[in-house]
Amino acid sequence: MILNKTLHALKKRLDEKGNMEIVAEQGNIHTVHCSFNPPIESGDLKAFQEERKWMFPEDFQQFLSQHNGAKMYEMLLGSINIGGGLQIYSIEEIKEINDALKSLYDYIPIGYVLENNLLISRTAIERDDPDYLYIAGTSLKPEPLHSNLEIFLDRFVVSQGSNFWEWPNYTAKNYYKHSGGIEF
Repeated sequence: MILNKTLHALKKRLDEKGNMEIVAEQGNIHTVHCSFNPPIESGDLKAFQEERKWMFPEDFQQFLSQHNGAKMYEMLLGSINIGGGLQIYSIEEIKEINDALKSLYDYIPIGYVLENNLLISRTAIERDDPDYLYIAGTSLKPEPLHSNLEIFLDRFVVSQGSNFWEWPNYTAKNYYKHSGGIEF
């Protein structure tokens, strides 16, 4: 699967502390940090899904079987972690955050990315829709990402932790307007 290749390639780029330098927007260079939790036991994953009456998609189950949570592309300022990036929740965090976000009944929160909730649509899973991944900002109005976790992670790594899902919204004219550069 793409998921394994993407994670393996990312880990190869990290130094012994889990850090790497990336080229970010507008030619900036940043140091980012990645960390990966140990895997979940398969029995624990199965029990959690049965308890919640949820069935996680295959790629998310595969991720959890390798890493019961992870943090990727967290920004560092010197040696201080200033946050950002992507957090994929552990099973324990999913349970805690799902219980806190009762308004998102049809969605399972699986992560947090650049100040947005990353969600699995339960309806999409029930319909066997492979594009089950949604995103919700502070308004908690989920918007489709037209993706699954495997494709999302691949694109997130290729874009070096950028909010690639917003890129089609930029034209040359509005890019410079919003980035503080030249206006046309």
